[in-house]
Amino acid sequence: MKRKVILYFMIIITLTLGLVMAVYGGALTKYYYQGIANTFQNHAEAINPIWETGNELYYGNLEDYSDLVIKSYQYDGAELQLLNNDGKLIQSSTGFYEEQTYSIDPDVFSNQTIYKKEELQKSGKKVLAVYTPLLFEGQTVGVLRYVSSLTMVQDLISSLLGYGFLICLGVAAIVFLVSLRLADSIVRPVNKIIQFTQEMSKGRFEKRIEETFPYELGEMSQTLNYMAEEIVKMNRLKTDFISSISHELRTPLTGIKGWVETMESPDGLTEEETKFGLRMLNSESERLMNLVEDLLDFSRYESNRVTLVPTVIEFDRLIKDVTLQLQNTANEKDVQMKLVCTPVLINADGNKIRQVLLNLLDNAIKFSERGSEIQIFQYLKEDMAVLKIQDHGIGIKQEKLKYIMDSFYKIDSKSIGTGLGLAITRNIVDKHGGTIEVKSEYGKGTTVFVCLPLNGMKKEKSQTPKRL
Repeated sequence: MKRKVILYFMIIITLTLGLVMAVYGGALTKYYYQGIANTFQNHAEAINPIWETGNELYYGNLEDYSDLVIKSYQYDGAELQLLNNDGKLIQSSTGFYEEQTYSIDPDVFSNQTIYKKEELQKSGKKVLAVYTPLLFEGQTVGVLRYVSSLTMVQDLISSLLGYGFLICLGVAAIVFLVSLRLADSIVRPVNKIIQFTQEMSKGRFEKRIEETFPYELGEMSQTLNYMAEEIVKMNRLKTDFISSISHELRTPLTGIKGWVETMESPDGLTEEETKFGLRMLNSESERLMNLVEDLLDFSRYESNRVTLVPTVIEFDRLIKDVTLQLQNTANEKDVQMKLVCTPVLINADGNKIRQVLLNLLDNAIKFSERGSEIQIFQYLKEDMAVLKIQDHGIGIKQEKLKYIMDSFYKIDSKSIGTGLGLAITRNIVDKHGGTIEVKSEYGKGTTVFVCLPLNGMKKEKSQTPKRL
């Protein structure tokens, strides 16, 4: 990979330097060619008028002035040719004369000087031909064609291009050395990350990328470290879950198996013992069913296979019903439930919301101190129906609070249950477009806030409640 990075750097710098040299060469050529053209133009414009005052010069008698024009406008080191407006050669400073016609750019007749790079027919020598207008009273009466050899200019341009090429080689060498450093700075962290991912692929999730890299590579390494931590956490939760679920299954199954074996030989059992055994079989079977239901619910929510059946429900009435349903459980622990509700309609799946309320209130009762009070407030806040459940129980430590919504997480690993109740509750609330928040202070109690959208439906207290 390092070689590829260096290769890409060198390809880019080579293309860049090649483009720079092309622009540099073009600029040099234009500069010197334009300089030659400007020299001839300035020379021609500096000549004093050679025409006699009052004389009229027409195309027919330009030849009469050809000797004077050649003598006056001649420039040392260059051949001067006098052309008429049709491009026909009238006279040359070399004295050599032949019938020849040149193509003249129309811009010359707009008082502009034009230059062209041409090749002599006989010798094949490269020359620069400069066409500048011969003016009389502001009119172009002929064309002065200066022909200059390009040998010295080309040698000078080649020399400058050679120096430029040497400079480009030096720049390329410096870039190559810098690219070695840059490639190492890019490839080294990438190799570290690749090595780390290879370790992860072998199941070694305890390893971490210790080095801090800048920019995107740093974000990638942080993400991989976070992913490894999450995998370790999930593996630990999975192990705890297997241990917990095994214990949860073994306990009722042991009780069921023991009473089944006992009741297979009913001799010596009193009627009261038989009824107790049947009650035990029923309660343990129900406990197994609830455990299986929790696992099935969790599986459906995690795989997004739950379909909500929303209807218009009276949220306040549903809260009252669930509170009454758990009243006996609260009485057994001498816990008082104080309920304050505001009549409101919401569009939600009544059975799923009932499951949320049962989970939250059951937890509040379970973790409340004996003889304490649970306060249940339901009120409106903007376009949301808010439920607040506050208990005065044992509370939750801050370092454990952020994990309570995780699947299979239990504050006390020895407590009864799968650790799925709050995870399922969170999924239900999320699917209804709501939010759930838990605040707790260890030793003082826990407060749960559930916010569900109204979907534009409200109910005045004077309206007759509609039962589910």
